[in-house]
Amino acid sequence: MIWLIGGTSEAGILAKRFEKNGNAYIMSIATEDGKEFFQDCKLKIGRMTKEEMLEFCKTEKITTIADLSHPYALVVSQLAYETSNELNIKYFRFLRSEITENKNTLHFKNIEEVCTFLKILKTECVFFTTGSKNIPDFEKVRLNRRFVYRILPTAESIEKCKNAGVAAKDIIAIVGPVSEKLNTAMFREYGAEYVVLKNSGEEGGTKEKLEACSKLNIVPIMIDREEQNGIDSLDEIEKEILKNEYTAN
Repeated sequence: MIWLIGGTSEAGILAKRFEKNGNAYIMSIATEDGKEFFQDCKLKIGRMTKEEMLEFCKTEKITTIADLSHPYALVVSQLAYETSNELNIKYFRFLRSEITENKNTLHFKNIEEVCTFLKILKTECVFFTTGSKNIPDFEKVRLNRRFVYRILPTAESIEKCKNAGVAAKDIIAIVGPVSEKLNTAMFREYGAEYVVLKNSGEEGGTKEKLEACSKLNIVPIMIDREEQNGIDSLDEIEKEILKNEYTAN
């Protein structure tokens, strides 16, 4: 049985391939809201501790772990990797290729560094495309400036905005990735002077965000990825997974 860790569009593509070829798998996703994006997939819903991962692998008789979580989902990747080592299960990590095309991009190692910078930044409006997870951190340094958040249109994301005190006029709920044209229109409409983003690869719309920033002379604030090892080809990781499944069974 293949444990497919979801969180990216590529996970859904790979799940469909497994379905078509009759490969036994189960996909895990973090929240109920994610079900909409992985319809018709065999799902395990909910975040797991390491102990729960160990039990899950034993119960489901997992022989291969295919980690297709988001490139910034470091906790789940680390726990899954440790689980694979303890149970002697083969672990494969899919990593989207990074995009670096805007010479004006400001690079930061993590959320903490970005918040320190934002605290002293002289600007009227910052546009965030980093999801809902760290909105409370950003709101702590907003002061009297306008921070606009583009998030997924899920109950969990909107609830996080409300709990952090974000005004409705500063929330854009939409499913990405978003085209360069729509990014440009949004950034212009809200008067963004800086755009905060992650290097989520071409599939995550990073290129289109950077192109829109270049067009409008907006400064991109990039939260860089931590260094990880993985495979950046979906075809290649599928090949390795199935090869291991053939050997394991």
